[in-house]
Amino acid sequence: MKKIFTLILLLSLSLFALDLTPSSFNSVIKSKKVVLVEFWAPWCAPCGMLKPEFDNAKRVVANRAVMAKYNVDLRGEVLKKYKIDTIPTMVLFVDGKEVDRTHSVLNSQDIAEWVLGYVPKK
Repeated sequence: MKKIFTLILLLSLSLFALDLTPSSFNSVIKSKKVVLVEFWAPWCAPCGMLKPEFDNAKRVVANRAVMAKYNVDLRGEVLKKYKIDTIPTMVLFVDGKEVDRTHSVLNSQDIAEWVLGYVPKK
């Protein structure tokens, strides 16, 4: 039973974006991988349009980068530190530093290409 639970957990992590909190944000963006964070809110219509595109891009990117979401209703210093005043906003981090951002509602292919463009080639 434990093996099945572990398999389901690993599969869900590869298919769905990681939900960040104010306390987990810094540790996630400082991971050794490229990290894309979508700042969103459940009441935001454009965020709703972006959700399926972001989720589909996550499937393409798979484990080559971390794709995460931060609900702005959680508030926290994160919003002030990264000057998030418009949603949706997607911010790309490499080695814990912001390298790019967009406020556009991109399609899944454009999101995946954008993220993978920052992933080091092996």
